[in-house]
Amino acid sequence: SFFARARAAEVNAMLKAVGKPAGSCHIFNALPKHMRRRAMSHNTKRLPRRLREGAQRLAERSQRAPEKEKKQLPKSRSRRARRRHGNLLLEFNRRQRKNKWLETHIWHAKRFHMLKTWSYCLPLKPTAKSFRASYRAMNTHALLQ
Repeated sequence: SFFARARAAEVNAMLKAVGKPAGSCHIFNALPKHMRRRAMSHNTKRLPRRLREGAQRLAERSQRAPEKEKKQLPKSRSRRARRRHGNLLLEFNRRQRKNKWLETHIWHAKRFHMLKTWSYCLPLKPTAKSFRASYRAMNTHALLQ
């Protein structure tokens, strides 16, 4: 028919556009989502055969490309490092200005109610959290660790 012949050029152009993959399309995007694996980028033999050649070309091209020099940004310190005191000994001494601590203060503070008496910070009574652990420690080696 006349209409079909008139549209033949348009149909051919459309088929050509649909059949040709986009230039910037990544090989792995041609796979369905459930088949994409990170391992395929390291070992192209894990890819389906029809895509292996393109993936190998892509890998060779990326190896040949000169690496751009990145600006070295100072690495941000971890949250733990930011919260940690710069000098633990100074901090330890600062906390003892009003009340002196026993050597075992931190161990006791975790397990006992502390009482500030005679300018010392002394353990008063257990917080009822560690009877079994304390009993076991006392029987096996020592009560204070």
